[in-house]
Amino acid sequence: MPQENVWTIKRCLEWTRDYLASKGDDHSRLSAEWLLSAATGKDRTGLYMSYDEPLDPAELNLMHGFVARRAKGEPLQYISGKTSFRFIEVACAPGVLIPRPETELLVDAALEGIDAAAAAPELRVLEVGCGTGCVSCAIASERPGTRVTATDISPVAAGLARKNRDALGLTDAVDIVECDLASGVSEGLMGTFAVLVSNPPYIPDEVMRQLPSEVADFEPELALAGGVDGLDIYRRLLDLAPRALMPGGMFAVELHEECLGAAADLARAQGGWKSVEVRHDLTGRPRFLVAVREGELPMAEPEHLPEGRIEPCDQGEPSPEVIEDAASVLRAGGVVVMPTDSVYGIGAAAIPGNPGHRRIFDIKRRDLAQTLPLLVADPEELDRLAVDVPSWARHLAERLWPGALTLVVRASGAVPPEFCREDGTVALRVPDSPLVRALAREVGPLAVTSANTHGMPAPAASDDIERRIAEAADLTLAAGPTPAGEASTIVDVTSAEPRIVRQGAIPADVIEALAQA
Repeated sequence: MPQENVWTIKRCLEWTRDYLASKGDDHSRLSAEWLLSAATGKDRTGLYMSYDEPLDPAELNLMHGFVARRAKGEPLQYISGKTSFRFIEVACAPGVLIPRPETELLVDAALEGIDAAAAAPELRVLEVGCGTGCVSCAIASERPGTRVTATDISPVAAGLARKNRDALGLTDAVDIVECDLASGVSEGLMGTFAVLVSNPPYIPDEVMRQLPSEVADFEPELALAGGVDGLDIYRRLLDLAPRALMPGGMFAVELHEECLGAAADLARAQGGWKSVEVRHDLTGRPRFLVAVREGELPMAEPEHLPEGRIEPCDQGEPSPEVIEDAASVLRAGGVVVMPTDSVYGIGAAAIPGNPGHRRIFDIKRRDLAQTLPLLVADPEELDRLAVDVPSWARHLAERLWPGALTLVVRASGAVPPEFCREDGTVALRVPDSPLVRALAREVGPLAVTSANTHGMPAPAASDDIERRIAEAADLTLAAGPTPAGEASTIVDVTSAEPRIVRQGAIPADVIEALAQA
């Protein structure tokens, strides 16, 4: 690095960018920002606000070393010694796998399992192969009160996980055990875990030979190589899961995209699973297997009917006063619990920037990355809110709307972006509820989902609404039992044929027959 003149942040940033680009770094600007942030302690915004500030000798010396290491291909996380993961920052070190963004979604799955088991006397999670401890620490920090047992066969990884756990103040919540799989876990804990989560070595041998040098030359093979088909450790985890999990517990594991089909087949062949599901990462690739063990989780007795604001109403013949009251709450960005023709829902107006949108997720304790279906007043809304709707899908709407049918369609420009899925689709329904349709006529489309804690049963009567849910909402409309008492059937109509996403009140054979007609 040249030494003439003064090395300001701007000059150092630009020189590092150009130098790393000449060494083959495809993201040299990002690398330069990352390294300079590590050397100066400034975040990205701080760098750009301090362009003319000179580096002191210690900072300049650090940058010399950082740039030399990066030019040899060493990962940025090892050079800076840290990385962000969900809402926490963890230390990174050579010899331990670097946390990846897609693994953040593995935590989402684990949190679902924890929330579903919320009524258990003690919430326990087992993570096998914890590496930096990022998954276990994220779980413990996002679900206080959960006890996590994390294992790793590598002494280096176990030591780093303990360092991260202690730095985050989670010493009492996360127990790190150095062992092979769960061999060092107390036998008395077996059968008590609500979730078994793992990001094991899963790269098939053939893919290992094709890894980029930044991974192959620096990250530990022990944490990467999964054998001929990538499933060597997965098979052992599959054997462990029934013994470790409580009845109804969840097994969530990250795997290579080419291995998910075979992994799901192995789980189904093993038996003892209520469900086996393959989930995708942020790029749309298959990445996770989530299986739920047969049996029932402990269920809490819901606290019914809060002492907050509740307004009795008639769903079939709602009074104008009820409609105006609820509409005014929704227009103001509020959240309303309302009866639909299927189950009770919690909803907000589907308008851009509505704070009620985020509040629904907070109240339900559900991941904001998911999207909400829109309830609309009339079937004609399909023409305004959707594009490229097949004729057979229009026939479904003509025959089954109003009713318990939700159509996943390609969204038009009239749908605010925050209510669209990542693939540009939106779920629409015209409910067989004069109350909800009247509200939608007053306010516009309503973003509504079931009024329950995520993972708990959806309420089919006002007496079933959880006290916590209704107290957190601005208004609860109580109309007794809902007509169907069952969620709607969700049908994806964006392909040549209907695809049943969720079986609900309308049977699949009815959908198929109407689509063919």
